[in-house]
Amino acid sequence: MRDIIRDLADKDQHNLKLRFQVGLGIILFCFCLFTTTIIYHFQKNLLVEETFRQTELVMTSLEATRSYIREILRPRMWEELGEDQFIIEAMSTSYITRVIMDRFKDELPAFKYRRTAINARNPSYEANTQEQEMIEYFRAHPEEQEWHTVKRLDSERYFTLYRPVLFNSSCMHCHGAPDKAPEAISATYGEVRGFHRTVDEIGGVLSISIPIEESLTQIWKRSFRMFGTVLLLALLLYSTIWLLFHQLIITNLRDLLTLFRTTLGDNDNSPIPRSMKGHREELEELFRSARTLVQDLQISRSRLVDHTDNLESMVADRTEALKRSEARARKQVKKRNKELMLHNTLTGLITSTDDLQVTLHQVLCETLKVIPAEGGGIYLHDNITNRYLLQTAENAPMLEPQQHKIDNEQIKVIPSDTYDMLNISIPLSCRKRLLGIMCITELPCETLNCALQELLLSIGQQIGLTIESMQNMQSLRQSTELLQSVFDGISDPLILLAPDGCLQMANQSFLLRNNLAMDDVIGQNIDAVSSVQKCLFSGQLQTLDLQTEKQHTKEIQLDDGSIFDIFFYPILNTDDSIQSIVCLAKDVTTLKETEQRIQQTEKLVAVGQLAAGVAHEINNPLGVILCHADIIKEENKDNKEISNDIGIIERHTKNCKRIVADLLDFSHSGESQIERQPGSVNESIESVLSMVGQQFKKNQINLICTLDPDLPNCLMDKRRIQQVMVNLIMNGIHAAGNKGEITIDTRFENDRILIAIEDDGPGINKEMLDKIFDPFFSTKDPGQGTGLGLSVSYGIIREHGGEIQVQSTPGHGARFTVIIPVSGMSLTSE
Repeated sequence: MRDIIRDLADKDQHNLKLRFQVGLGIILFCFCLFTTTIIYHFQKNLLVEETFRQTELVMTSLEATRSYIREILRPRMWEELGEDQFIIEAMSTSYITRVIMDRFKDELPAFKYRRTAINARNPSYEANTQEQEMIEYFRAHPEEQEWHTVKRLDSERYFTLYRPVLFNSSCMHCHGAPDKAPEAISATYGEVRGFHRTVDEIGGVLSISIPIEESLTQIWKRSFRMFGTVLLLALLLYSTIWLLFHQLIITNLRDLLTLFRTTLGDNDNSPIPRSMKGHREELEELFRSARTLVQDLQISRSRLVDHTDNLESMVADRTEALKRSEARARKQVKKRNKELMLHNTLTGLITSTDDLQVTLHQVLCETLKVIPAEGGGIYLHDNITNRYLLQTAENAPMLEPQQHKIDNEQIKVIPSDTYDMLNISIPLSCRKRLLGIMCITELPCETLNCALQELLLSIGQQIGLTIESMQNMQSLRQSTELLQSVFDGISDPLILLAPDGCLQMANQSFLLRNNLAMDDVIGQNIDAVSSVQKCLFSGQLQTLDLQTEKQHTKEIQLDDGSIFDIFFYPILNTDDSIQSIVCLAKDVTTLKETEQRIQQTEKLVAVGQLAAGVAHEINNPLGVILCHADIIKEENKDNKEISNDIGIIERHTKNCKRIVADLLDFSHSGESQIERQPGSVNESIESVLSMVGQQFKKNQINLICTLDPDLPNCLMDKRRIQQVMVNLIMNGIHAAGNKGEITIDTRFENDRILIAIEDDGPGINKEMLDKIFDPFFSTKDPGQGTGLGLSVSYGIIREHGGEIQVQSTPGHGARFTVIIPVSGMSLTSE
């Protein structure tokens, strides 16, 4: 069987190159033929599409002509000649389109146009067999509007386009009943053929044929030439592929054969016949060498099978040895894992928050789990006694309460009462400083080797690091608690910020004001802290230059009117960079209000003294002027012009006396005694509204009055309170203008009556808010006010122990709030 396979292989080897060459040639030839066929059909399809577009164009032109005749020319001819007349040359669509196509054929004789029908009026245009089939096709498929094909006519191939002829209502005049047709048609064609058509009947077909035989012949010639060109290119490609095959494959095969010759030898027993050595058929030689190599592998395999039994026993012995080695390795790994777990535990205890003695006992228990000892204990250095005192012990009753100092880099071995046991002392050191001693008792002598000593020293260093870290953490906690207690002892909001604005500490006053918890704000940026009210320190750091100013103070006013002084104190590093920033907010609202009231009182006193002197000096001359004006008026009653002039003098003089009276009233307001009696603020307001009600109607002002019916009575001078209400309401009317709105409401809060009068006028600028209670300051036009109304009102309310507050935003009106204490005087008059 092997000889048969070898003979077949030898036979195939001789034909391998030839088969490759023939196969490659056939593939390239088929590729050329396929490419040429594709190109031929592609060009043929292009020709058919172009011919179809030409026939479509001609057919569309004819259809446009027929439409013109049917819709315009024929109706116009009937209007001129009458419906009984019919001129074929001007009114028949079939005749005109045939004439047009006949003239078209004079230019292009190859074109063929036919308009035929079944039972055609002119027998010359009776449909042939092919055309009758197309008519039946269009009748069976009324949705089809055209059909085209390539067919042979007179031994030539033509492209033919068919379209159905559809009879519509306008055609029935000539093709309907014979008795209704024009006489000219009946006389010319008779009354038998071409009649009895119905609307929407497909009775004929239009066809246009264009010869394409010559174009197809040209396409075939071009395709044949293309085949020859591609075939030449394929031959060139064939030569290139064969050259590359020879250079890349055959050359490498020769190198492989050289390797075989070197491996298999070059003697008489060589499997490669001498007749083949140096032969040009490299593939044949390669097959022979590969077969020889397979035979050698079979021989080697049979030899290996002979050693299989011995090998199994050797493998079994080796496997047993590996299992013993694996057991020892697992034991070592388990031991190392325990040591590693101990180190991890000691590392984790560095940040423990437990008591130091609790942590030391845990450290000792974890260490005894790793070391094969009965017990042990840990001593720590006491700075007061300069001794090492026992902190914790486990199964070691023999340990003394105190221990002497040992070398902080070596283990001290102490003999035990039992001959095969040892007691050792391990230094607990950190940064070359002995912090304590760990004593291990009842350790078997045979376990104390170099590896265990290195482990114990490493554990001692780790425990020393843990002790130092916990001592530092305890000191840091105490310092932090002390600093926090100092912070909380300050009643004003106080925080400590990092240079980037992150909050590091905050006192209780800050947290309570913003309704926050310490854990919620620590580490957050101060601008991101959300609270129920505006944070006093938000958005402040961006405007500060703390590098040039060692301390910065800023005053802010909140929406509720409260005023705070904000202090920023930078804490600098040694290189003058900012380490942190202390921020303090101090509420100075009461202080500012007190200062403002003192300033206002001082203004009123000074201006009152000045007003009293000026009023007395002006009042007497004004009386003389009025007296003489009255005398002149009596003497010149008949002189109308003088009487009018005297009236003007009296009017302006009385206006001056009114101003002087206001000055005197203002100057004596602080000296007069108010007459307090229990009274109702609501009744006083209603009384004033009844007096000024006409002003509301005149200016078309909407009044919204909400008076608290449960408002208690209070001690007040009713006349003066009404004077204040008149001043404030009249000011609101003036500010609201025509069709404005004024809101008046009263309420009782904290043993005080609050009267709010609000208008929707233009409001008061911030620059004027501090001046509106100054004497002679007025926002009205000259001559419309003395500027004393608010000053007098302010003085009256101060005499009642109350105050007047004003809030205003430009463009959104102003709100005056009068506060009067119910019992006694809550505020003293300065």
